[in-house]
Amino acid sequence: MKVKEFSAVRLKDGTEGTIVEIWKDGEAYEFEPDDHSDLDDGAPLTYAIHHSDIAEVIA
Repeated sequence: MKVKEFSAVRLKDGTEGTIVEIWKDGEAYEFEPDDHSDLDDGAPLTYAIHHSDIAEVIA
């Protein structure tokens, strides 16, 4: 599966969002979920994920 910067992806837990940065030659990513309603006030809007967390590239 080819993941590029700004790819829309679905994680294995069902969360959808956008890859905003690629680290370690594609082994880790900075991910911004589409839905921020689960985040606490003041929480970062992005978080790190591993390649194995991604279920599919949507676009």
